[in-house]
Amino acid sequence: MDWSSIWLAIVAFGASIINGAIGYGFSSIVTPIALLWYSNKILNPAVVSVELIVNVALLFRERAYIAATMSRAMPVVATLLPGVVLGTLGLSYLAVNDVKVVVYVMLLPMVVVQLLGLRRPFSNERRTGSAIGPGIGFLYALTTISGPPLAVFFRNQGLSKNEFRCTLAQVRVAESSLTLATYFLFTEFLGANLTSVPSLGLVPYLLLPILIGVPLGTWIVGRVSRDAFTRLVMAMDGLVVSFGLSEVIVKLKWVGSTVGDLVFAVLAMFVVALSSYSLYRLPGSRKLVDSPSPPLPEMSAGRGPGELPSTARATERDRTSPLLEPTPPK
Repeated sequence: MDWSSIWLAIVAFGASIINGAIGYGFSSIVTPIALLWYSNKILNPAVVSVELIVNVALLFRERAYIAATMSRAMPVVATLLPGVVLGTLGLSYLAVNDVKVVVYVMLLPMVVVQLLGLRRPFSNERRTGSAIGPGIGFLYALTTISGPPLAVFFRNQGLSKNEFRCTLAQVRVAESSLTLATYFLFTEFLGANLTSVPSLGLVPYLLLPILIGVPLGTWIVGRVSRDAFTRLVMAMDGLVVSFGLSEVIVKLKWVGSTVGDLVFAVLAMFVVALSSYSLYRLPGSRKLVDSPSPPLPEMSAGRGPGELPSTARATERDRTSPLLEPTPPK
């Protein structure tokens, strides 16, 4: 056991709490951090294997909503395979740091969209779902990340919280199953070496934290604001992505280390500012900041310390007394 595996388990525990709370987020938290220690070829198969188990469990939990949401998920599910195959090709033959750049560059806009809380429903959901399916499959097979774009799509379509989780789980079970099968076929017939012993050795460090973290996340989200929790998670994700992107562009020798640090500082300030603005826009937050202090009670001579003003006494008497009969006209 090395320190990389221990840190991976700690990150996986935090990510599984987030996944249990909002229905996605495990890979979008684990992958950008774990790429600091592992290559995608080793990390991806382990993450996909664990996500298959997690999403089957989430789908079982929301099984009462499968019949009502299957038609919403099917346009995306039916078009995943071409993208999964292309993503596996990219994972097999692209350089390690090139894949990392794709991960970070694709994640950053998704973080921004979710921090802004943009809501714009698609008029033709089936056609749009069929159009984004190959892209979702490609992104997932190459990076293991698909939760943020799927959340942006389905959250805008008027689904309830349980329907949203069920629809997302159906798509993610399909994409993780197809991706794991494609990894295996590429390993067996094309020598891609994706399902290797080092990769599978990471599974326990990802799976055991999930068994505790997912139920804990489900418990936590019932006691906090889901929107505020999601935005805080996206803020943390944005900082991780900013750091990872600054590191990988230095490794690729696109910029020097000083410029890389400057890139991280600028991106981090942007994420923090956008997160603060996003949290301020949440319902109730502005009221807490802007509401004036309640007026002090009036003081009047000749009134006892616990006695109401005359107007207040009249209002209180009218509110508590029985309904009076109307006065007949004179």
